[in-house]
Amino acid sequence: MPRCTVPAVALTPGTQGIVTPEAVLLDFERAGVASRTLAFAIDIVALAATVLVIVLVVSALGSLDGVGGALVAGISGLGLWVAWFTGFETLARGRTPGKAALGLRTVSADGTAERFQQAFLRAAVGLIDFFLIPIGFVAVVAATLSPRDQRLGDMAAGTLVVRERTARNQVVPAWFPAPPGYEGYVASLDISALDEDAYEVVRTYLLRVPELTAAARDHLALRLANPVAVRMGYTPPAWLHPYLFLVCVAAAWQRAH
Repeated sequence: MPRCTVPAVALTPGTQGIVTPEAVLLDFERAGVASRTLAFAIDIVALAATVLVIVLVVSALGSLDGVGGALVAGISGLGLWVAWFTGFETLARGRTPGKAALGLRTVSADGTAERFQQAFLRAAVGLIDFFLIPIGFVAVVAATLSPRDQRLGDMAAGTLVVRERTARNQVVPAWFPAPPGYEGYVASLDISALDEDAYEVVRTYLLRVPELTAAARDHLALRLANPVAVRMGYTPPAWLHPYLFLVCVAAAWQRAH
């Protein structure tokens, strides 16, 4: 099958168009300054409580005395800051406790999951964003002036903070019957090489079709059908439209599962 580029699709203001590695266009609603500030405040309260517990424990052991102890506490606090945001955003798929509470998460600018290096760089530059006097001024100004609502840490790490779509709560059962006249073809397809993630990509595309223009539908069908066919180790007949091929694949998957 021929390959093509993914067409541009009009987005509403405040959304970030991202094409996933599977060539599915996702419209992420970027998080604004207000929601991000509230999420950050929640994280700071939780982080401060954690630091307080650590300080109390160490003080009880008699390890913090004088200026040296205060210096150690300060450095440890900065280290805990970086560890807190790096750890949560890496292990919890871009979510800190504050972001999770507000339905936000951090993603790479290309829509993929945030990586450790990005989370670390984002947290490290966050020391500049949030702790230069006046506190938080740099982060607010940078995010306000940025066309993608990015603070300096986001710009350095190549990340965005987006609102999570409650897609899982909105998923409804979807049945993809074999197109009329294609029942035998569907029955002949061997989809054993496809996993659930691959089917989910096809399913997402087919459910989005009513929202797409004919040109966008066909272009995305081409981009999706190629890797699906390669994964199946199968060459679809030249006369079969990529969109119909994906419908047949979805029908075959559902028949098998």
